[in-house]
Order: sequence, then C-alpha cells, then structure tokens
Amino acid sequence: MYKMKRLLFLLGTIGVLSIILVGCSNSNSDVGASGGEKVSVAALNNYPPLIFKQDGKLTGFEYDLLQAIAEEENLELEFKEMKFDGFIPGLQSNQVDIASSLLIREERKEVVDFSDIFLNSGLVLAVANNSSIQSFEDLKGKTIVATQGSTTFEKAKELADQYGGKAKPLKETDALYLDVENGNADALVLNSPTVEYRLAVDGDNVKFRIVGEHMTVDEHAFAVKKGNKELADKINAGLKTVKENGDYNKIHEKWFGK
Repeated sequence: MYKMKRLLFLLGTIGVLSIILVGCSNSNSDVGASGGEKVSVAALNNYPPLIFKQDGKLTGFEYDLLQAIAEEENLELEFKEMKFDGFIPGLQSNQVDIASSLLIREERKEVVDFSDIFLNSGLVLAVANNSSIQSFEDLKGKTIVATQGSTTFEKAKELADQYGGKAKPLKETDALYLDVENGNADALVLNSPTVEYRLAVDGDNVKFRIVGEHMTVDEHAFAVKKGNKELADKINAGLKTVKENGDYNKIHEKWFGK
C-alpha cells in the first residue's frame, strides 16, 4: 500500500512538472517556424520604424523582415530587448545569436560578421522647429545628442569637433528627442528612416526638422558572432528568398511607403 501511494505521488509530481515545463518553453518563442532552430536576437524597443514596441509588442521593418526570413529558414526567434551598446558584447559572449539595427563599419567587421545588406540610409541632423540652427555652421557652442556606442555618436563628435560644439551621449533613442524638446540639447543625430518616420507620424504637430542633407551613406545588415558562417548563410539565404518572392517589397512598402 505504501509503495502504491509513493508511486501515485511521484506520477502526480511528474505530471505537474511537465505542465510547468511546457508553459515555460512556450513563453520564449516569438516568431518563426514552431520547432525550428532556436535563435536569439538583440533588439531595440524604441527605434521606429526599424524596430520598436507598439501596444506592448515588438514590431517594425526589421522585425517583420526577420520574421519572414525565419519562416523561410525554419528558425524560431527569441527577441531580447537590450541597450544598443550591449549588442556586440552580447554576440561575443553568446548571450544572443543575431544583432539587429547595425550599420556596417570596418571596425565592426573586425569583431562581428555581417549578413548581406537589407537597407540603405544615411545619418541626419535634426533640431527643434523653432531652433536658430539653419546649417552645420550654426552648431558652434551647441550640444548635439546621439545614441551611446553607435555610429550616430561618432558623427555627433565629428560635428562637434568640426564646428565647435559639444557631443553628448544618451542610451535611449526616445531620450534624444526629449533632450532637444526640453532644451537640454540643441540638435540630435539619427538615421534618416527613424527621423523621417517621426516627422511623418507627428503630422501637423511635428516638433522637429532636418538640417541639411544626409551626412553619410549607410548600409544596414544583421550581425552574428565572428565565425558563425552557418547562421550568416541562413540569414542571407532567407533574405534572398524574400526579395525574390516579393515579401521584402511588401514589408518595405508597409513601413516606408512606395
């Protein structure tokens, strides 16, 4: 009798544990083919229209593009929201497998491998609508904010050195706009899709404007740990497929228009 009760207790315990484990395994899966190879992605949550949070869920051009690639290559994606300056260290320490929202730079090629290019853009300088800044020459004595650890901050430092201003790093993209809007900074440097999307969304209530032309010609790509050729090849194969079957154009039009 004792052995029977013990056996029933163990079976019940195993059943409860099984339910808990099943529940936990479902919580990490975000997009992609169910049962496919699990791949983690470092992602920003405030970088519209590329990748950002809306109604509590990640969305955006890069999010949709990665989802389409995952479907083609039988990958199951888990998005991990991180600060931008943690992306490359995250790849190097195996915390994540893919980093999104990266621009190709020679110094980055030394520490990570990039996929094929999926978007071209450029860095722009933006100021408040009522700002006295009309050209780069007006940056003398002004504070320029940009995202810490990014190419935007490198450009902000370059502008500050060239025109006698001051470069200030901030960790959050949203904070850049707030800093300028509140008068704590005079200008910000960001990628053109992000600024242009902000201007379009604000509509008649737009509070910012772009000064001058694009300062750079930039290429966006996904990054993987140095030497992870297998994953880079899968991303490239999926990207090639979605470009050929028309899905890329549909996603691009959804976020950037025709």
